[in-house]
Amino acid sequence: MERKSLPCLLLGITAALNLNANEGSLIPDTHYELLSNYCLNCHDEAEMKGDVNLDHYSIDWSDKEHRDLWENALHMLQEGLMPPEDKAQPALEERNTLISWLDENLLENTPVGGTLPRRLSAEEYRATISKLFDLPDYELPLGFPKDSEYHGFNNVGEGLVLSPPLMESYAKVAEKIADTVYPLARSAPPSSTRIAGPEDMVLSFSAAKVLDDALLLVSRGQEMFRSCSWPSRMEIMASGTYRISVTAAKHKPISDKPLQLEIRARELSASDRSRAEIFRLLKVIEVPSTSPTTITFEADLYEGQTLVFRWANAEMDHGYAEFSKQMREWWSQDARWLAAWQHLVYPNGDLSVKRLASIRGLNGWNILKRALANPKLDMSNATMDNELTVDMLKLANSNSGMFNFADVLCHYYFTNGPALEFHQATLEGPLKIVDGPREMLAKRLQDQFTGKRQEGQSDKAFTRMILKSFLPKAFRRPVGNQTVETYLEIAERSWAKGNSFEDSMHLLIRNILISPRFLYRSLNPEEMDDYDLASRLSYFLTQAPPDKQLLYLADAGQLSELEVLRGEAIRMMPDKPTDAMVQSFTGQWLDTKLLPEIMPDPIFNFSDAEIKMSEKEVEYFFTELLTKNGPMTDFIDPDFHYTSPQFAKKNYQYAVDLEEGNFYEKTESEIQKLPLERGGRFGGLLTQSAVMTATANGVDTQPVLRGVWILENILGTPPPEPPANVPALTPDTRGATTPRELLSAHTNDQACFGCHSRIDPIGFMLENYDPVGNWRDLWPKIDKPIDSTGTLPDGTPINDITDFKAWLVENIDMFSICLSEKLMTYGTGRVPNHAERHEIEQIVKQNHKNGNGFKDLLLALITSKTFRTK
Repeated sequence: MERKSLPCLLLGITAALNLNANEGSLIPDTHYELLSNYCLNCHDEAEMKGDVNLDHYSIDWSDKEHRDLWENALHMLQEGLMPPEDKAQPALEERNTLISWLDENLLENTPVGGTLPRRLSAEEYRATISKLFDLPDYELPLGFPKDSEYHGFNNVGEGLVLSPPLMESYAKVAEKIADTVYPLARSAPPSSTRIAGPEDMVLSFSAAKVLDDALLLVSRGQEMFRSCSWPSRMEIMASGTYRISVTAAKHKPISDKPLQLEIRARELSASDRSRAEIFRLLKVIEVPSTSPTTITFEADLYEGQTLVFRWANAEMDHGYAEFSKQMREWWSQDARWLAAWQHLVYPNGDLSVKRLASIRGLNGWNILKRALANPKLDMSNATMDNELTVDMLKLANSNSGMFNFADVLCHYYFTNGPALEFHQATLEGPLKIVDGPREMLAKRLQDQFTGKRQEGQSDKAFTRMILKSFLPKAFRRPVGNQTVETYLEIAERSWAKGNSFEDSMHLLIRNILISPRFLYRSLNPEEMDDYDLASRLSYFLTQAPPDKQLLYLADAGQLSELEVLRGEAIRMMPDKPTDAMVQSFTGQWLDTKLLPEIMPDPIFNFSDAEIKMSEKEVEYFFTELLTKNGPMTDFIDPDFHYTSPQFAKKNYQYAVDLEEGNFYEKTESEIQKLPLERGGRFGGLLTQSAVMTATANGVDTQPVLRGVWILENILGTPPPEPPANVPALTPDTRGATTPRELLSAHTNDQACFGCHSRIDPIGFMLENYDPVGNWRDLWPKIDKPIDSTGTLPDGTPINDITDFKAWLVENIDMFSICLSEKLMTYGTGRVPNHAERHEIEQIVKQNHKNGNGFKDLLLALITSKTFRTK
């Protein structure tokens, strides 16, 4: 039988199948005739446009590739993406006939489940090691391979390949962990003497200055890089007891009171911006006179540390309140000093010009000195109630002014005193070896790993006991005796070679951490059991392995009971914006993970702090809706916003009065829940700064990217990938003057129009938001009004974002289904198939009837057949 080729239906589907006509279910004649009339001209064996061949007598519904092909065909029919507008169109009844036939067969023949055996994602792997060895601050090493994304997430089975570089990284991490638990035995190094003079000390900002044969310290501030100094080359290589001698003196003192020199032990790996108070105090020595005094004492220092010095009772402090109080007192007592500072900060004598960054440090001190020496210094504003003084006091108590002022003041003290002179530090040792943090950590980890050894217990018996306890934790399920004996044989072979018990434990840890049973989830081919379910639930909600409670219920076979599963989901539900699931899921679903890589154009005045604030907004907002079981419509049009009043005023153009009532309990710059009127330009996910920034490039907006993003992540109707063989378009764009006109000219080609007719109206609806989410009415550079009108895929006309939000609230199930599919993909590690999407749709509809709460929806998804099937 010869088949006729007729107009194209499914350009853009990427699977290509060649079915044997004698296999599978025969396509009914009526349905085949519809395919023949509207599909096979483009998708028969000869043409195969888009690598798609629908020219078959029958369909093998048991074959996943076949189901995928026809599932994509169904999607294209349902969305009206095919046939293209320039081809013959099936009547509505004909289209519905094909849709119903495909839907029924796919539902009947698509099994629920199908997650591939998948390794732990990098974040899951990190969290698993952290929990298994009780290392809460553990981080993967730099250069650890990143996970590939598949359907928007980095924990989907198809994307979690095991490459040679990754396997090598696993081996290195395993060795590093084993080294942490069982470090190499130490031998005492020979004692030595090291000396650090003023020229050997670190000079950070204006914290210190070398003058003649001494280093001067002038501030008692806690931020090390602004008040402290430390030797640049005096690292402790072995933990031990050391003899420390310090020589110091007063510099231009103003009283007989002894100066207090604080000596602490700091980790060289710590940030120079750390606060001094977090480091272990070794000694506070008193410096009584201007003659150098030497004090000697002994103290324990640990590997990787050095000494840090701070003048503890200095007159000057880098704290906001203390510094502004000092300046207020000084300015109120000395009018000339006040006038000189006014000249320094306000060179024009008024608020029109304000110098801040340019007066930092020595440059500012030189300007101040010249002003003090100037007999014609303007004294007319030198009163405490003058507007310049009032403004300076505000600056002295703020981040923008205090540090600049303090750097100037440091040079005043370097010149005039009082200051503390540091002359020399001598370090002798180690006098004896002591356990440092590394050794103390190793002992703790060894005790946790091995447990308590019974009296008279042999190495073999003790190791068997260790393995019986540790392997189920590492593999997240019970292990049989054969597995225990297999690992025990590894230790026995090590002992036979003359290795110590500790060396053999080191070897066992390395072997366990590179085992597929540790690296992978659900390797057993059987149906999902309670242990698989425990891992799935725990990694979904916490990104970490199951805890004792989950494993106890799995041991009892109770976790698969729906009420028990629901109860555990409630117990483990994220409730803080900093929880791993909140940050990981929102970052991937909404693409806010891209924010650290985006550098907004300086013209937008959008700082790193504001980028972080915008990311916080999303996480706080998501957490609020989850913990309070907020309605799904609040994702789109809520009556609240999480942001700071400062950010709200600058980026969302609404002011917040912090003094109205008791609602606002935080400062202007802290994130908090703020009221918002529904139905406005701002509010909800769509218009949050983080989303608008992530869907731009920091410089320009991208209407197509934003349109595709909404279709994929909010509406759940992603457009197909553009065909690879579509040539670059070179249409006539003469007369096009706005971005909308330019894009319209480029997409008039029929090969592009079908998809762009759905993408572009949504993308241009968001053009009122600049690359960081600020509202604008005009297109930049051309100063023409932005046209945000359009028509949605269902034919609904919209004028702007408020119309779209209202439409989406009315059709909220569309968003709920989209979010549910994203959650299910993230939670199960597979993209829901046709049968699973059908279950999700039923869950969403039922949840809508029951109040449409977000937490209720998530719990229903967790107790669904889709989630509980491997």
